[in-house]
Amino acid sequence: MANYAILFRDHIARSIVRCSARMELSGQMPAAGDREQALHTLSYALNVEDIWPETRALLLALAPKMEQAGHRDDWLPYLDSGIEQCQRLGDVPAEAALHWHKGVVLELRCLYDDAREELSFSVAQFAAVGDSRNQARALNKLANVARLQRQVHEAERLVETAMVLLEPDDTERAYGLIVMGAMALDACQWPAAADYFSQAIDVYRASGDQRMLAWSLTNLGVAQRKLKDYQRAIACYHEAIAVFEKVHDPVHRAAVHINLGNVFLKVGNVDEALASYRQAEPVFYQVRDNLHLAFAYVNIGMACRLLGRWREAERALSTSIDLLGGLNRPKKIANCREELGLTYQAQGRTAEAITQYEQALDALNDRGADQELRNSILANLHVARQISSTPAPAST
Repeated sequence: MANYAILFRDHIARSIVRCSARMELSGQMPAAGDREQALHTLSYALNVEDIWPETRALLLALAPKMEQAGHRDDWLPYLDSGIEQCQRLGDVPAEAALHWHKGVVLELRCLYDDAREELSFSVAQFAAVGDSRNQARALNKLANVARLQRQVHEAERLVETAMVLLEPDDTERAYGLIVMGAMALDACQWPAAADYFSQAIDVYRASGDQRMLAWSLTNLGVAQRKLKDYQRAIACYHEAIAVFEKVHDPVHRAAVHINLGNVFLKVGNVDEALASYRQAEPVFYQVRDNLHLAFAYVNIGMACRLLGRWREAERALSTSIDLLGGLNRPKKIANCREELGLTYQAQGRTAEAITQYEQALDALNDRGADQELRNSILANLHVARQISSTPAPAST
C-alpha cells in the first residue's frame, strides 16, 4: 500500500526543484504565472522540514523578485513562515536573510518601527555568524530607515559602521553613498547630494546592477532639479524610467514619474506634469505605499490648482493630508496645506485659506523645517489676511 505522506513529500520536493529552475531561467523577473506557482508550492513546502534546504533556496531566490514586482502584504506571510522554520531548525544565516527581506518590505510599506526591528535582528544575526558583508547591507538599510524617521545622527553612524565592514571595492559601499546623498538632500545640501549620487552611479554602471543604477539616477535627478539644471534632471529621469521598465520594477518606475512630473511643473508644462503624476497614482495605491501615494496626491492637487480644476485639487490635497498624518512628515503636510490654502484663495474662499496657512505653520513649529518653505507660507498668509481685512466695495 502506498505511503501517501512520502508520495506527497516527493511531489512537493519535485515542485520546488521545478520552480527554482524557472526562477533561474526567467532572468530578472519571472512571469506572473511562475510566481503564483512558486507561492503555491511554498505554501506546502514551508511545512515540510526535511526539504528545507530546497525550500530555503526557492524562498531566498523569490524574495527580491516579489519585492521588485510590488508584492507587499501578500508576501509577508511567506517570509514569516520562513523565519519560523529557520527558528525551528536553528538556521541562523537564512533567518538573518529573511529578516532583511522582511525589513525591506516593511520599509516600503512605511512601517518604519517594524522595519527597524527586523533589520536590527538581521544585523545581530549576521554578526553572530561572522557574515560581515551582509551585516553591512543590513546596517545600510537600517541607516535608511533611521533617515526616514529623521534620526540623522544615527543614520550617519550606521553608514559609517557599514563602511568599516566592507572591502574598499565592494559595490555595497555605493548604497551607503545613496543614504548619505539622501541625507544631504534632506539638509538642502544640493551639490553634496549630487556628488554622492554621481559616485554611486559610477559604481553601479561598472557593476551592471541595473536596478540600483536606476535608483541612483532618480536621486541624482532630484539633486539636479534642486540645482535648477532641469534638462539634466529630465535626462536622469527618462533613463531611470527606461531601466525600471526593463527590469520590471513598477513601483520605483512610478516614483520616477512623480519626480519627472515635478520638473515639468517647474518649467511650466502643467498638463505633462499631471499626466506623469497620474501614471504613478494607481501603482502606489495597488501596493499600499501610502507615503508615495501622498506625494502623488499633493502634486496632482498642485497641477489641478494651476489648471483651475478646483474640486479635483481639493480632493487630492485633502487625501494627501490624511495619508501624511501618521507618517511623521511635517514638512510635506505643511506644503500640502499651503497648496490647499492657495486653492481656496484662488476661489475667493479667503477664510478657509487662512486656516490652512495657519495649520501649515503649526506643522512646522520646532521641526527644523527650511526657512524657504516657512517664508512662502508666511507670505501667502499675509496676502490672505490683507484681502480678508479689506472692506468690500459698497454696492451702488
